[in-house]
Amino acid sequence: MTGPAETPAAGWRAWVQHVALAGVAAAAILLATPPHELWPLALVGAAALYAALTAARRRTAILTAWLAGFAINVVGNGWALAVMDRFAHAAASTQWLVLLGTAAYQASVFGLAAFATTTLRRHRVPPLLAAPLAFALAEAVIPFVFPWYLGMAVVPAWPLTQVAELGGPPAVTALLVLLGGVIVEALRALGAGQRPPRAVRIAAAIAAGLIALGGLRAWHVARGRAAAPTLRVAIVQPNFGLVPIARRERDGAALLATLRGLTEQAGDRGAELVVWPESAFPFLFDRAQTQIYPSGHPWELRGRYRGKLLFGALSHPFGATHVFNSAVLVSDDGAVRGTYDKVRLVVFGEYIPMRDRFPAWAARLRAKTPDWPDIQPGAAPRVLTDGALRIGPLICYEDILPDHVAAMGRVGDPNLLVTLANHAWFGASAAPHQALALATLRAIETRRDLVRASNTGVSSFGDALGRITRRGGLHAVDPDHPIAPELIVADVRLYDGFALGPWSAPAFPWGCAATLAIGVIVGRRRSRGPSASPR
Repeated sequence: MTGPAETPAAGWRAWVQHVALAGVAAAAILLATPPHELWPLALVGAAALYAALTAARRRTAILTAWLAGFAINVVGNGWALAVMDRFAHAAASTQWLVLLGTAAYQASVFGLAAFATTTLRRHRVPPLLAAPLAFALAEAVIPFVFPWYLGMAVVPAWPLTQVAELGGPPAVTALLVLLGGVIVEALRALGAGQRPPRAVRIAAAIAAGLIALGGLRAWHVARGRAAAPTLRVAIVQPNFGLVPIARRERDGAALLATLRGLTEQAGDRGAELVVWPESAFPFLFDRAQTQIYPSGHPWELRGRYRGKLLFGALSHPFGATHVFNSAVLVSDDGAVRGTYDKVRLVVFGEYIPMRDRFPAWAARLRAKTPDWPDIQPGAAPRVLTDGALRIGPLICYEDILPDHVAAMGRVGDPNLLVTLANHAWFGASAAPHQALALATLRAIETRRDLVRASNTGVSSFGDALGRITRRGGLHAVDPDHPIAPELIVADVRLYDGFALGPWSAPAFPWGCAATLAIGVIVGRRRSRGPSASPR
């Protein structure tokens, strides 16, 4: 016999409930993420999201989860509208079309996770196993231009993020969804007047065990870090705003004088390493130089400061037309110890894709942004070394790319990560705060302190446990109304301890897939009858 047909009114009520569920998930997660950082709400959002992922019907689960993801992406990436206006002067209709299209695509992570969870349920894989691993796997396999992860919602709660050393951001996401699942399943059981079933108790024990092990690992790293050598670092945050080619030509000497003056102040405060942001040096830097400009030269960098300097510059081989987005390390004696060229370029910002195949199209696009040159990509990640100091340089958004930083950790074993960024494009929006949260996970994965120097903020110091110890301000700068520069000085530790992340994080998605495959095999063997397929 079949049950009574669902009435239209009942169907509408059900969809209203699912839309409300998506709204709760989106609102809670958005409030948990930067700049709000009300991280306990991430548990509420994860619980609502788990309820969506495990809806009775497959179609309902997919649409509810996708809707939550769409809302999160539209609101969370709303800063992109101003960036498109500022960079390309795009029409408002174009801006919204790009934002909504991007949000719809990025919400596919949520939809794919729901599809996988409901499909795995058909094969008797427990939802408390399927939902966390399926979501983590979806995050890992769907490419983004600017990656973000659900786990960023709990970055301030550093005991929850220590699992990043095992699996990068998807591991933090999996733990968050698991905690949400435990909450939901426990409430479902209690609502039915029952004790939480064995699967829920096991899942809760696994979550607690992961957090406890993360805390133990953090204690171990903290002990090793406390014994590591100390280096006093100064971040120069000049608050220049956007500095296109024309402004460099017009105001280059004044901009450099500001940087040099702040560097001298850093030396007065005991700095042993001074860091300038991305492309802060306002002139083209000759890649053949082995020594920086001498005292009295118009392009003198350090003034009376005689410590190490890491600065961002557009560099080029003398006489060539192409340029690199570079980080240059200068030793105490003024010698250039090495140059790193940014590898992962921003599409349409630093280069036009397929320009060799479609040169006319690429030329038309580049004509819309005449103030910004095409950038030549670097060959590979590298470490800049000066004595005992081994800097892992990261430029712009490279510090939110786990695979890039993992490759650097495997090849060069840095003892300090340093980001040189220019977030002036984003103004005082949520984007720089989001970038800081995402980058903080790199410190945990590599177990290295992280220094981030940004033109207009947020500049910061963080330790190998993923804790932000110092941060500067964030400003929307109008070049016609300059803001006073900032100098942020703090001590970092040159910790050399082993980190598992550069090896384990890239393998984590494969581990998720293998675990789910084993779950399917075990579920089929235990099944004694036909399973009801979710519709």
